Amino acid sequence: MQFKNLNFEDHPVIPDAIQATAVCDNGKRISVVAGVGLYSTSRAGVRKRANNVEDVSSFEVMVGDGEVIGWQSREQINEIFEKNG
Repeated sequence: MQFKNLNFEDHPVIPDAIQATAVCDNGKRISVVAGVGLYSTSRAGVRKRANNVEDVSSFEVMVGDGEVIGWQSREQINEIFEKNG
């Protein structure tokens, strides 16, 4: 899995936010989000509106039930996927 394979949709709970999830070979679910109040950066600013993945430069990521990792680049997200199979 790589970042480019993620399918982003409107976040189901947070307005003006987007979300994509993937399940790795090890069974862990990885959630990648961006938008209002999330640890992300978009054209609108830090922790501001994100309605299109192309407008986002950094994302909030959670692996399984672990800690939230903020402000991750596309490259860093690819590394997270690599570590988790």
